[in-house]
Amino acid sequence: MSSLAAQLQNIASLDADRLTSRYGQPSSKSYLFPPKIAETHDLDSIFALAQSGFEELLSLDAEMEEFEADLFSEKSKRTDRMMLSQEENDELDIALGRCLRRLAKWIGVMAGGKCIEWLVRRFRVHEMNAEVLLQVFLPYHESPNFPRILAILTIPQTSTYYAPFFPLIKNAQPVPRSYITSVISPARDKSLHLLGDVAGMVHQAVKEKVVHRALLTFWTATMVDLLGEGKKGKGVHEGLVKTMVEAFVIILSATHGGEDVNAAVYPPLVLLTRSVTLTDEAFQAIVSSLLTPSSGANASQRILTLLVILNDRPGYTAGLGENASQNLSKIKQLDQILVAAMEKYGFGEALNVILGVVLEHPESHFKTIRTILQHRELPKSLAKLAANILLRLGSSETSNEETKDLCKSLLVNLRERHPSIVDAVYVETSATAQINHELVQKPADETAYLNVYAADVSSRIQGIKEIMELHQSGSSDESTVSALVARLGDTDESVIKAIYEDPEQLLEITFVDKYIAGVKPTFWSSSPKSTIIGLHLDYISKTLLTDKVLNKYPNAGRQVFQELLFPCLLATEKKQPLTKIEAGKILSGGFKGIESLSKVGQEIAKARSGDVQGSAAKSNLLIASALAGAIVASSHFDQDVGYLLAQLNFTHASSRILAHLVLAQLISTAKGDKQIAVANRVLQHLKSRQNISLKEVDQAEEVFGDSYVDSVYKKTQDARTSQRATLSLLSALTKIQPPATSTIWLQGDNDDEQKPNTRKYRFIAQEIYQWSNTGLLPTLLAQKLLRSLFAQLGEDSLLFFASIWTGQNSPSLRAASLRHAFAFVSAYSGMKTQQGIDFQILVPSVLIALQDSEKTVRSAAVDLLKVMAGNDKSTENIYALDTIYGNDSDTVQLLKPSDRKRYLDVLVESGDDIIVDQGRLQSVLTSALVIVHGKNKKDTAHRRAVIGCLISHIISYRSIHERLVLLKLIQNIHDHTILRALLPLIIQLQDDKSEESVWISTLNKEHRSEYLALLYSTFRSESINVLTDLQSGAWELLLASLQGDGLTSMQRQLRSLALQRMVDGVFALLPSEFKIEYVLALIQSLHTLSSEESLSTSRILEQFELDTASIVEIIEHLSEPLETTVHRKKQRQDEVGDDDKPTTAVLDLTVLIESRSWKSLPGDATLVASLMSILSALLAKRQVINQGVDYLEQEVLAAILALVEKIDDPQEIGRAHVGIEVIIKVIRASTNPRTSQRALLVASELARLIREAVLHNVMPIFTFMGASDFQRDDAYSFGVVEKTVSRIVPVMTKSLKEKAETTLDLYNESLTFLSIFTDMAGRLPKHRILPFFVHLVKSLGARDFLAPICMLLVDRATTRTGRSGNPASVVLELPIALATSFDISVRTEVLSEIVSELARLVGDLTQAEKEAFLSRTVSENDPSDRPVKQINYLLSLTLSIIDQLLGKPCAQTTVQPIVQNLIQLAAKTSQPILASTDIPKNIQAALAGAMRLLSADNFLGIVLHLTSDQSEQDTIMALNTFSERVPLIKSEIRTKSSKLIGDIIKKASTLLGSGSSNTKASLTAIKSVVSTALPAEDGALATVVPALVSAVSKINDTSNTTMALELIESLVRHLNSRIIPYIQSIITLSLSIITSPKSISSITKSSFSVISSLLEVVSTFISSKQLISIIKTTIEHRSRDTSISLKASTTISKKIRTKSLFPVLMDLWKSVQNDENEETIKAFFDLLRLTLKNATREELPSMMKNVFAFFLDVFDLRHRLQSRKVDFTTINDIEESAIGSFLELVTKLNEATFKPLFIRLYDWAVIDLADGKAIDDGRLIERKIVLLHVMMGLLVKFKNLLSPYMATLLPHIQELLLAYSEGSIEDEQLHKLLLDVLGKSFEVDEGVYWTDQLYLQILPLLISQISIFTSDSLSNESLMDCLTKLAGSASNSNSENVLRRLNSSICLKTRSDDILTRLKSLKILNNIWENNLQDLISFVPETVSEFLTELLEDESKDIELLARKLLTTIESVTGSLKEYLE
Repeated sequence: MSSLAAQLQNIASLDADRLTSRYGQPSSKSYLFPPKIAETHDLDSIFALAQSGFEELLSLDAEMEEFEADLFSEKSKRTDRMMLSQEENDELDIALGRCLRRLAKWIGVMAGGKCIEWLVRRFRVHEMNAEVLLQVFLPYHESPNFPRILAILTIPQTSTYYAPFFPLIKNAQPVPRSYITSVISPARDKSLHLLGDVAGMVHQAVKEKVVHRALLTFWTATMVDLLGEGKKGKGVHEGLVKTMVEAFVIILSATHGGEDVNAAVYPPLVLLTRSVTLTDEAFQAIVSSLLTPSSGANASQRILTLLVILNDRPGYTAGLGENASQNLSKIKQLDQILVAAMEKYGFGEALNVILGVVLEHPESHFKTIRTILQHRELPKSLAKLAANILLRLGSSETSNEETKDLCKSLLVNLRERHPSIVDAVYVETSATAQINHELVQKPADETAYLNVYAADVSSRIQGIKEIMELHQSGSSDESTVSALVARLGDTDESVIKAIYEDPEQLLEITFVDKYIAGVKPTFWSSSPKSTIIGLHLDYISKTLLTDKVLNKYPNAGRQVFQELLFPCLLATEKKQPLTKIEAGKILSGGFKGIESLSKVGQEIAKARSGDVQGSAAKSNLLIASALAGAIVASSHFDQDVGYLLAQLNFTHASSRILAHLVLAQLISTAKGDKQIAVANRVLQHLKSRQNISLKEVDQAEEVFGDSYVDSVYKKTQDARTSQRATLSLLSALTKIQPPATSTIWLQGDNDDEQKPNTRKYRFIAQEIYQWSNTGLLPTLLAQKLLRSLFAQLGEDSLLFFASIWTGQNSPSLRAASLRHAFAFVSAYSGMKTQQGIDFQILVPSVLIALQDSEKTVRSAAVDLLKVMAGNDKSTENIYALDTIYGNDSDTVQLLKPSDRKRYLDVLVESGDDIIVDQGRLQSVLTSALVIVHGKNKKDTAHRRAVIGCLISHIISYRSIHERLVLLKLIQNIHDHTILRALLPLIIQLQDDKSEESVWISTLNKEHRSEYLALLYSTFRSESINVLTDLQSGAWELLLASLQGDGLTSMQRQLRSLALQRMVDGVFALLPSEFKIEYVLALIQSLHTLSSEESLSTSRILEQFELDTASIVEIIEHLSEPLETTVHRKKQRQDEVGDDDKPTTAVLDLTVLIESRSWKSLPGDATLVASLMSILSALLAKRQVINQGVDYLEQEVLAAILALVEKIDDPQEIGRAHVGIEVIIKVIRASTNPRTSQRALLVASELARLIREAVLHNVMPIFTFMGASDFQRDDAYSFGVVEKTVSRIVPVMTKSLKEKAETTLDLYNESLTFLSIFTDMAGRLPKHRILPFFVHLVKSLGARDFLAPICMLLVDRATTRTGRSGNPASVVLELPIALATSFDISVRTEVLSEIVSELARLVGDLTQAEKEAFLSRTVSENDPSDRPVKQINYLLSLTLSIIDQLLGKPCAQTTVQPIVQNLIQLAAKTSQPILASTDIPKNIQAALAGAMRLLSADNFLGIVLHLTSDQSEQDTIMALNTFSERVPLIKSEIRTKSSKLIGDIIKKASTLLGSGSSNTKASLTAIKSVVSTALPAEDGALATVVPALVSAVSKINDTSNTTMALELIESLVRHLNSRIIPYIQSIITLSLSIITSPKSISSITKSSFSVISSLLEVVSTFISSKQLISIIKTTIEHRSRDTSISLKASTTISKKIRTKSLFPVLMDLWKSVQNDENEETIKAFFDLLRLTLKNATREELPSMMKNVFAFFLDVFDLRHRLQSRKVDFTTINDIEESAIGSFLELVTKLNEATFKPLFIRLYDWAVIDLADGKAIDDGRLIERKIVLLHVMMGLLVKFKNLLSPYMATLLPHIQELLLAYSEGSIEDEQLHKLLLDVLGKSFEVDEGVYWTDQLYLQILPLLISQISIFTSDSLSNESLMDCLTKLAGSASNSNSENVLRRLNSSICLKTRSDDILTRLKSLKILNNIWENNLQDLISFVPETVSEFLTELLEDESKDIELLARKLLTTIESVTGSLKEYLE
């Protein structure tokens, strides 16, 4: 180390190179502001910003208050982190971290941003707390806030956050969560530090109560993403799992976390448990934490989460934690939560775990357990678990009686619901443990229930007997029945016999249903025992089927047959339940009563006898045949067939196969309706099997083939047998005989004509055809079925095929039917000898196929069409003419052969196109059939013949699908014949009882709507002649459809369709008379419709176009009831109907008027007159009409207005005799505002055409407007007002202008007129006021009338009436807003007029003759202050207008007089008479605003003018204004105006001293220039200095004097070298003021500031003489003001070179040291210290000898002061100052320079005067005190850097300590200082100098000092502190030997005979132990046992107490020490 300075540099702040000069902080890093803007904000402004944000946050979060004192108070402004110790910074970091986390919630709020900005700028959290700050902002990673904070972060390179986030800082932007997830994942961050931080964020927030939603959302999503990424990769990292488990457990275990916090954990927790198989320990920790009480979590959510994760871990047995049961008991409504979860989700595995926990403590969970066990759908696993645990717990010897009772109660209830489970568990548990059987029994004798389920046969038999006995005793219950039913299925013959020992009792217990349920498993068993079945049959025959039972249960026989015997009837190779013996039993007894069995009994016996020839297999056919015959003959035929059908899908093979056999027999052998019924039902059942291929089955064409019969017997269970059974059923269908009645295959949707068996046969045929064409059947069987079907159908085959291809069948089936049809027609065509057949009747059906969506179908249809077209023979033999559509077949029209051929040829020619394009057929038909006018009649006849033919098929074929297809085909053919043909069909629909209507009403809505729309689409323009043909009935149909009485939904639909067709063009083509008739009928129909239908119909009416003549005629028809005279008083009772006619007429007229678009009609005066007649009639009939008058009047007026607007010829109006009289009557008569408003609009519009008449009535119009329309709050009323004003006001304006000569005259003339409107302002709706006045001003002319309107509106605020209860500020909003509505030039002129009016008003205040415009509004009765209010309110308006004009280009010629007038007004209003008002303040505000509108040069010209030629008041006001505005002038503009500014300040300088006000204004003006002066202005400023200096002495006012001195200071600093000529005069002035006893502190301070400015600016030009005067004055002034003196000294030391200043100081010392004033000496040393501090190292070497000599002389000052009897305190203070100066010198020295000086200082203090003098010599003691003072200062300042120098002092220190211990010295001050120096050396040493040897060397001397000064002395505390620090230093260096010696030495001192010595020693010992307890703990035995035991028994109470205190201190670590004390 080369120098001491270098060592000092090492301990400097690490941030020293980043400090700014003022605040010690980075200057451009900011959270809220960009860097350049941030640099402009100092700490104070940021603090003010933070204060506002903090106050706002306090209102949002009261907890923020805890950070106010440390972080957001004035104190925090002084906190510099670089000056704090490490410990203090650590504490601050903790507080900042907590504050930032609390602020996290408010990051999105501006207030939060302000606080963060303060923390960044003051506490540098972005550098020193970067990690915490980044964590706080992470939840906002996608918001704009994140990049703002990221951009300013300084992340240390050692931080784990550096790598992922540092690269983002340069181009900071929002970061996606995926990036954060990636960087914190274990794959990227191996240390898991980032992951741990993020995972712990929520827990930290919970702990500090700063949780917020953004944090929870971010945390949950991040955790889920981390797990998701893990699952995608190689698996979830072990470290991630560990971190998450710890985080989840900690959060879930936190108390009072709240619902949101816990809910945030659940998603990642569930995902974790599903992604990773956790260890049992980790999993248990999680589930245990989920049960934490007082967590604040939602109980349902937490338990459901627990259930989810438990359910995902099957087999988990580690439990739920140590306190799980206790925690579960604290959850409210746990039972309901668990039951609800069980019902909705099951959760079997999870509930097993939870139930296992709660069952262990039934006393705590009784309610929960009971609720779960009583659940109606309790899983068996839970029941078994509960039974097991409760049995063991209830039988345990360790369980108390309460627990046992609860177990028994729960078990008893459980057994009632689940007896078998409980009994089974009891048996199982009893085998391994001693179980108390009383737990599962109510009475003791219920052991029977256990025996009955026993494994051994004898126990079961015994149990059965006991149960029978219980039943006999009346003790049986449901358990009795369950037990016996269970045993009925027993496989042991002896048990069955035991049951049947008392058959009557058994019957009584089980009866029929339960008995059958019990024995059913035996009968249906795969290997039944015939003997057991025989026992059952005996019971059934002899007991169950007796009359006693059958009387109560007549269906018992059928039930026995179907549920028990049926599957036993089938014999198989593996089992024959009914042997010959058993078969014989069913022939006798009660079995004879079974109808089905009685008829087949013999066959069954025969089959089982073995006599059946062939094999046992054929016996099944015999039984099946018998059963079939019995069923046919049965009275329960349908039920029996239904039973068989149900068995077809049964899982029991025997029952299923037998059902197939019987049904096949039924189909084969039954006749007539029963055969068809069975086949129909079988086919319906088999539809579900049409997707199973049966093609591979062989020999399937026979119904009962040998292979089938054998497989039934040998392979009953085989799937192929089931397939054969299905094919057998299908094969049996060939035996079906068609019904005798013919089948109508194309009947469509109308099946009413056919009988039920015919409909069923049609279904059978279609199903057979479908089965045959599916490709699923064996080929032979399919062919057989088809041959059989075609044979049955015969000639009807083609119709059958048509029903297939037109039906909703599969494409393949449709194509197949067409191919079969092709073959059928081809067959007929090939018969040469036979006359041909015409198949044209099926062409429409083929057309349907030609539009099929499948190409294959269309192709087959084209082929069929071709073959039908090829059969072109002329024949009268029409295929199926009379049968095709049933009874409707006779309506079909046929085509002539020529038409048929031409028609088919067209279709065949387009066949290829039709095959390719599904929609091609429609275009082909449209082209072929469209009617082209002008072609020959033959062609048209052909086309219409084909159309007629198609329509006849549509009418005849009542099938919606076919009708829709055919109607769509012709929908683009437009001809009236279509409507004529379909009209009968449409007319039928009007009758809701007709067959057509009934059928249509049954269709689904979609089809019905489409069909009716197609029908009514035939009402087209081409059909007009049909409509106008009254014979056709079409017109009557349309008119009738309008009626709305009692319509059905379909009729309403027809009405709507008819109306729509009229709208779509039909109405427009009708003749006028038809239109009028239709409209009148439509209007009349509205009376019978509902409101909704009426509204929709009215909207349709609006679409009907009518000419004006038709409208006039309709109006005449509808107005007739209004023209008749009705006298209500004379009306008879029977004329009530006539009384309603006017009202009806009003309603009808209203509909008509509403329906017309009057604005689109041409202006027709005749129609206007007709409408006027309506108004006239309404006025006459108003009293008679009940409703609708006002509305009709409004609509009529609107119609008139729309028509009149289009009329421009006044003569046309005259010819139609249209006048305004009716309109005026309406205005007067109507009470409805809307009516009168429309009348006003009409009158306004008529003003164009009949101007004189309207003007004649203008006053009534305005009167009405003022009384009504002005006050209405609606846009329409406002429009009326606007229109009226715009038409009339301009006329009035023109008249007013003709009368006035000047602007003021115009204002006065218009006052009355304008007041009409302004007085109405208070009555207008608020949001209408401004628009009205804007419109009014525009109508008046803004440049002429905006100003007076605004003034009058302002004047309203001065009167109570004008304010209308509102504050004046509200009233003034109107004129302000009004002015805003106009452009800048108008507003500028208005401003000028208002300022002129203000001048007039101010003048009127003192004049009798009033001149102002507003003065005319003031009356004698008004309050005296109204003129003042007028002025103030006008000023408010002025300010507002000025604000509006700011930044706008205003004409300077207008603004100049405004500003000059305002300045003069400001001067005038400064007089005392107005001082008590707000006028001066408001004028000043207006002036300030107006100045911003004026250019700088114009403003300066005004100021110069006012200071030259105006009054004193104007001059002062001008200068004051100048002072305010000059700093605001831009430099480039100011440079151009420098001459004007110079002239102004020169003029101002002439006013200095002329008066207080003038002087102040002049000083202010000059100062404002100086503070912002430009170089061009310096010359003028320099000329001001002499006048200013000379004027100071003349100024008597203190404030002006201070201001003058401050101005001189500013001039000195600004003028720089230009001030040199005036240095002496300025110094003389300043020093004279400072030394003057009359000068007050403020003036003195200002004088010092002037001197400082000279020193700073021109220090080199100040002479030594001047400098001495300044220094002497400065240090002498310390006694008056320390701060001022110190500040001046600082300036001197900084600005005067040390080389020049130090000699002056040494000379000055000669006089100063003798000064009696100690403050002067202190001031001298302060100046000396500052001088040395500011000295450079280069200057000191040459001065060092003199400087050190000077200091030695200074250090001897103590001796001189003591000789002058100065008190020690003063001496110490002065010496402290001198030492401070010396320390400043030391900091400038290197070690080589300092060490000799230190040795010389030591010699000076210790050796120089020692010869011949005693050690206690006073002079020596003084110098030693000085030496120790200096050493103390060096240790404090430089710490352990000065420790080595203790080696120089140590020998003498030891000498002194020895002398004190021997009593050679007694000076207490030296003694205390000596100990303090030693203590400080120990404290700062840190192992640099002191070693164990030195410690042990000095220790005895220090111990010896204990006996010195034992009374109260300052040295005592110093000694205690010294020894304590020695102990601390020894502890730090691990010097156990030193500590032991120290402890024992002091302990020995406690044995002193002197009580004070003992007391002092004990105090020292106590203090040492308290501060070093851990290091001294090893000395406890010897200390306590050897010394404390004695001290505790000391005779002194004080010593005993201190000893106990020490003992307590030691025991706080070691615990009790009684063994040492005994």
